[in-house]
Amino acid sequence: MEAQNKVYFNAPQRLTQLIGANTTVIVAGRRTGKTDSIASPFVLRNMQRMPGSTGGIVVPTFKHGLTNTLPGLFAAWKRWGFAEGIHYVVGRRPPKWFAKPITEPADYEHVISFYNGSVAIIISQDRPGSSNSLTLSWVLVDEAKFIDYKKLKEETLPANGGTVYMTYKLPYGGDFNTGKISDFV
Repeated sequence: MEAQNKVYFNAPQRLTQLIGANTTVIVAGRRTGKTDSIASPFVLRNMQRMPGSTGGIVVPTFKHGLTNTLPGLFAAWKRWGFAEGIHYVVGRRPPKWFAKPITEPADYEHVISFYNGSVAIIISQDRPGSSNSLTLSWVLVDEAKFIDYKKLKEETLPANGGTVYMTYKLPYGGDFNTGKISDFV
């Protein structure tokens, strides 16, 4: 039997994960572990608990996302046992044995595909309308100080309505679509 690695989360990271609020805004200093241990578990949780869903990761530019945001997400996932090419692929059509997403992207260039059919679309604000026509079940905005809030509010947030015809059941009996806190306690 293999020894399991212990994972340490500091107080802000634990609180964010335990609360799991509908909307979370983290204002914290450098080295708090926002990308590594707040954003990474958030994306992983949503992709695992909503099979086939589509989420969005908002970045100021694709270069910034590929250089600053995504490497931190993937490094955390790797430490937790999720391997690229087995559990997820980036920027290419997923293997045939991956489940299909509810809404399959026509182009996978800026997409992270998860083995259960969930996808995360990398939404770059330097491309006008990059979130138009999307139906998102969740949105991650990492490094918000570089994000144009007006564009976020007008282009991306309206797309974050979820997929009406799919009910995402939680393992402990709650339902993402009801929005009732009592469902999650």
